[in-house]
Amino acid sequence: MDDPEHGHVQNFNKIPASVVSETCLKCHSDSEHAMWPGSAHSARSLGCTTCHSVHTPVSEKGQLVKASVVEVCARCHKPQVDKQLRSGHMPVREGKMDCTTCHNPHGSTNVKQLRVGNYVNEACVSCHAEKRGPFLWEHAAGRESCTTCHDPHGSNNDRMLVAREPMLCQRCHIGTRHPSTIYDGTALAQRSNRLITRSCTNCHQQIHGSNHPSGNAFAR
Repeated sequence: MDDPEHGHVQNFNKIPASVVSETCLKCHSDSEHAMWPGSAHSARSLGCTTCHSVHTPVSEKGQLVKASVVEVCARCHKPQVDKQLRSGHMPVREGKMDCTTCHNPHGSTNVKQLRVGNYVNEACVSCHAEKRGPFLWEHAAGRESCTTCHDPHGSNNDRMLVAREPMLCQRCHIGTRHPSTIYDGTALAQRSNRLITRSCTNCHQQIHGSNHPSGNAFAR
């Protein structure tokens, strides 16, 4: 599409996002960008110039409109980025990784535009290989999704848990061998091992799975 005022020079501020992307994809159509057509961002009418600037980039690499990948993502995904400010977080704010370490913003063939695998667990175990299994005794919650217990963007609980123990465990285990009520201040005053330090995992340490013949309770 030509700009009638400037001949063959296109004004990306005045043409639809789909046309902007189509122009860029004439060269940038392989590898990282191969899945852009039909991707989540493309489907929401975002174009390449939403995140990138050809002539006035702010970042040192990637020609981004902001100084970093995280700042670009925060314009739309503020709740996820804000979680990085919590006590338990991925090393994003330390600069060891960024949003694109796990996600491909240009599109992928799996959920949440993840770079690795077909679902969340495969992405997680690409780094946390010791949690991969297979295990003789599997924890059903972990087998279904790591995000059942962990928030991958950040949490104020230990180990990025979505709730602190024992409340986290009692969302499923509400009446199995232990009292099904949330432990109260009396138990805390008595320094019950179900409340202090690692709580349930004081005993059930192999919570991601166990290969011990007697490990059905994940205690060994």
